[in-house]
Amino acid sequence: MGHKEWKRFLIRRFLLILVFVSISEWLLSGFYESVLFPWLSDTLKIQYFMAGMGNGLTIGRLLRGGLYLAITGICEQLPDVAGVWLRTVGEWWGGTDMTGRIAMQTLHLNSRQTQIYIWGMVAITILILLTLLIPYVAAAYSFSRMVEQQIQKMEEQERCQKEEYDRRKNLLLSDIAHDLKTPMTTMAGYAKALLSDVSEENGEKYALSKEKHQEYLEAIYNKSMQTSSLLNLLFEYVKLDSEGVQLKKVKEDLWELLRDSAAGLYMDFEENGMEMIPDIPEETCEMEVDRVQFQRVIQNLLNNALKHNQKGTRVWITAEQEEEQITIQICDDGRMISEDTARYIFEPFVLGDESRKSKGGSGLGLSIAHKVVAMHGGSLTLEQGHNEVYTKAFVIRFSNDKGI
Repeated sequence: MGHKEWKRFLIRRFLLILVFVSISEWLLSGFYESVLFPWLSDTLKIQYFMAGMGNGLTIGRLLRGGLYLAITGICEQLPDVAGVWLRTVGEWWGGTDMTGRIAMQTLHLNSRQTQIYIWGMVAITILILLTLLIPYVAAAYSFSRMVEQQIQKMEEQERCQKEEYDRRKNLLLSDIAHDLKTPMTTMAGYAKALLSDVSEENGEKYALSKEKHQEYLEAIYNKSMQTSSLLNLLFEYVKLDSEGVQLKKVKEDLWELLRDSAAGLYMDFEENGMEMIPDIPEETCEMEVDRVQFQRVIQNLLNNALKHNQKGTRVWITAEQEEEQITIQICDDGRMISEDTARYIFEPFVLGDESRKSKGGSGLGLSIAHKVVAMHGGSLTLEQGHNEVYTKAFVIRFSNDKGI
């Protein structure tokens, strides 16, 4: 739960508690006025001094009344000088309305009866105060329990997230080992053949020809480049996943960056028999971005289209700036991605062994792109089957803070 969600949770629960306390206090006040005070008056012939005062019985008013009664009772036991001074303080504290009511109740009583009345009222006031405090105590207990349960829920979620993170980390390490093992095994085999100057085919050994030497050296070079590329991607992914990584944002023309990123791969698309179709507005679209990381996002998405689509595929690069949103799409009319793969497409090494073996993919490119877009405050999603022209689209969305 984030800071905003936690804040909303506390506010909602606090308001719920306030409603509960207000209703409880209103019901208890109604019970005293309608049931308890009439019963005291009719059965015990005791007129409670705060009965019928209006505005309900609040804890503050009861405290004032109870304290005034206690001061009045104490004054009867003190010498005149001290008693008069303390009584003056009590009358100031109780207020004219309350003191007048008590004076009317004790007007025809002697000193002994007045003492009994006063201390009886003090006892009743204390009992009423205790009952009025029950909703507050219950509310405080309920609120603390809600918070405690929410904290336990958050701790459980954090524990599950940590377990999932550890699982994914172990899976990541396993897949890294797998992806590095294959080219390294190949390189070791070719290197051994070069060292022994012998090649083995169909169980028979032959001396290496000059052409075979060259073939093995090229294979070793290609596999080393593949390994180096994977390690570079892994380094970039780990770096972005580390805490404290900051983007170097400056104000850039987003559409110009998009054109530059696409231009660098134009020849690769031609060599693969694929067509790149840019549809980027001529006007400027200024936004604070990390130039290097943003270009890496676009290049990763275009490289993904290159690696995982057949010859003859058309790839569109579209851009649009609306009043509240900036949208960039890398879409193509190639094969759709299976639902199982699409669900986890932005996780590292999600493409599966067959794809990695046949096309050299690792899945890290899309993971890096997804992370960089999120660090810019945007979103990267995969959408399929929503258009008649293209089959799938990787869609980048940014909030248009300028509100153009």
